Amino acid sequence: MKLKKLSLMMLLLSAFVFTACNDDDKKEIIVVNFNDKLTTADSTFSTDQGVEDTSNPYGSTFVYQFKDSQNAIEFNHFYSDWGYGASFSGGFTYTNTTDKTTLDFSNLSAITAKGTSGSVYLTSNTSEFSVARITNLKSDNFKFKGAWITNTTYAYLVIKEGNAFASKFNDGDWFILTATGYSADDKVIGKVDFYLADYRNGNTEAFDTWRWFDWSAIGNADYIKFTMSSSDTHPEYGMNTPAYFCMDAITLEEK
Repeated sequence: MKLKKLSLMMLLLSAFVFTACNDDDKKEIIVVNFNDKLTTADSTFSTDQGVEDTSNPYGSTFVYQFKDSQNAIEFNHFYSDWGYGASFSGGFTYTNTTDKTTLDFSNLSAITAKGTSGSVYLTSNTSEFSVARITNLKSDNFKFKGAWITNTTYAYLVIKEGNAFASKFNDGDWFILTATGYSADDKVIGKVDFYLADYRNGNTEAFDTWRWFDWSAIGNADYIKFTMSSSDTHPEYGMNTPAYFCMDAITLEEK
């Protein structure tokens, strides 16, 4: 009798676990990309529909918000018509450029020269006055799961070769992308780091492939801000390593 009861309990437990797994499998997933955009080769999104932002002490910039075709995520996009940041100057843009050799700030190409599943991907430049930000427009029902990340050609070649502004990476150097999650009332709920280059502990790795950046620790954020830090930093003027990265296939998971 006891054996039969035990068998019945095990059967019920197995059914519960199976049902739970099935429930997880049925959760809807949204993958955000821009593969339906930019029909012209080697092109980059731009606009003149932004609102003027006068908070930048170096000159006025314009800020525009764009969304993916599923209206799942909103991205900020900064541009200007002055100085070295003319045209795209911060936040996010999307591009299908394929330049893996030009070491210049105007080169917005990923070092991979393509996205994870198509030719179009996001490029970001983030700074104190144009912080890259994404907003979950479906936060009532979906949470952030993560995204695929890689270096831009510009940042990658600076790390490998150096230039007039930044040093070639040596033993002990590092380059980090930080994602900070915020609630709708602007409170920090957590942050996670991603090494775009890691020369610590005998490593000599600057990423030239797409890598998964797990956001499960900040999944319930209403929006995420991205900042960057580097071991190559000037005490007065800040980070020397170019504050650029590329992103693709941002993934949301049903709560």
